Amino acid sequence: MNNNLNNYVEWLKDQNISERTIEIYTQSLLKFTNNFTTDAIRNYLKECLLKYEVSTVKIYRQALSSYVRYKKLDLDWAKINGVLPKVQGKFFTTLSQQELLLLKKTKNERFLINYQRNNLIIDFLLYTGIRVKELVNIKHSDYQNKQLRILGKGNKVRYIFSPPFLEKCFDLSKQDYLFTNLDGSKMLTKHIQRIIRLRTLKAGLNKLITPHSFRRSFATLLNNRKVNLTTIQKLLGHNNINTTASYIHNDYQTLYADYSKLWKNEPKITNQEF
Repeated sequence: MNNNLNNYVEWLKDQNISERTIEIYTQSLLKFTNNFTTDAIRNYLKECLLKYEVSTVKIYRQALSSYVRYKKLDLDWAKINGVLPKVQGKFFTTLSQQELLLLKKTKNERFLINYQRNNLIIDFLLYTGIRVKELVNIKHSDYQNKQLRILGKGNKVRYIFSPPFLEKCFDLSKQDYLFTNLDGSKMLTKHIQRIIRLRTLKAGLNKLITPHSFRRSFATLLNNRKVNLTTIQKLLGHNNINTTASYIHNDYQTLYADYSKLWKNEPKITNQEF
């Protein structure tokens, strides 16, 4: 399995899959010791459901599915997926524009140039909705004719827009990466994750905010402004519009605001109504 696993990891890297996803997939695959058949995977997932949460078992399923695609095996995934119960999606953290401003005002950096760069990172994450791996791969030359070229998952290329106030950061005479460290080296996804985590703590926001929280916030803010779902889908680079819808429907603040109307707008009852 080791040689096959190493080759599989290289295949994932060629597909432009994030380092964290590769780590999760490889760890999940090491738990599976059977042959890759429909019945073997189905029975394995049924056993896992007795030990782990459904969300964890779904990660195992995703890892196995990815490896099966890599090996080009023909399995009955409808039969395999039938063992997994349907669970309502979690409430994911999103950011309001007020919280975005608070994050930008919060200075956690020693050098002004890093503070300004990190603010630009926050703006790009929210106003473009790109993934953190897509963010670190942006080069100055990717911005052409008012559009930004993005290399997404599976090496799929899409073109997105950016607000006018972000356009000025591109220098088309340069060929290097847009976001770099002080020594000019390319920033890594773990650097971005750490920046967001430290800013969140310093700002006193009682939320679990990750780079992906900005992507969900991007979708939610557009939806709240009545933007067509298909437009949001294209900007996010989703193949399935149901994936886009799940980003929006998991907006905790909107759902809770509607739910709280149950008691906040409760009418007063008089004796005459009995």
